[in-house]
Amino acid sequence: MRKTLLIAAAALAASVISSQAGVYSQNIVGYVNLPAVAGFTAMSNPLSNNGNDSATNLFDAVSGANDGSIILQWTGTHYSQVMFDSQNGSTLFDNAATLAPVPPPILPAGQGFLFNNQNGSNTITYVGTVVVNGAGASTNVVGVTTNILGSGTTYVFPSSILPIGGQISTQMGLTNPGGVLDGSIILIPNIIGGVQHGYTQIMFDSQNGSTGFDNAATLAPVPEPVLSVGQSFLFSNQSGAPYAWIQSL
Repeated sequence: MRKTLLIAAAALAASVISSQAGVYSQNIVGYVNLPAVAGFTAMSNPLSNNGNDSATNLFDAVSGANDGSIILQWTGTHYSQVMFDSQNGSTLFDNAATLAPVPPPILPAGQGFLFNNQNGSNTITYVGTVVVNGAGASTNVVGVTTNILGSGTTYVFPSSILPIGGQISTQMGLTNPGGVLDGSIILIPNIIGGVQHGYTQIMFDSQNGSTGFDNAATLAPVPEPVLSVGQSFLFSNQSGAPYAWIQSL
């Protein structure tokens, strides 16, 4: 299975990985550069910062370069909005509405967020380790990782835990075995020039033999969605139970 792995210019340093069953390594380290346009970007943290995924460890919150920019995290019903404020010496972040100091947001791999960049287009460099939480099969030299996607009437805002991009099922592992995800909807934010213009709404449909995906509004077949490294999306899981998005590397 071919995947796109962006660990900038192959800057990886891995520990020795045993080929014995049940042995895997979490020590693939490197960095990922993600562009952040002026305005909104649907983003995620593609690496783990040694388990400390506070925004203060992922972004420059001290120099003032990000002051006024906002991290929006989906709560299931609305976005919490936390603003960078280097003049707030206690936490470096404020509630974007009240300007009261709040704790730094926690941004683990696999959970998406919107980044409203108020300081011009730049690049966010994430540094850390590839998240692996289980041993892989013999074809997986690193292992597997699992993202549990909740079900119900509300949307979740996930992303790939692994720093990979490509076709969401074929390459990124969000598959639909036996049609279990039929009717579930992927909403990809349409962001043009930093401004969001609604969503591209794509529905799983195993009865559509050509692509396995439909336009959620017209039910016409559409190509399999393609996501870039570190891109997040909203997801409505209609399977009736939490779904394990299992990825391998």
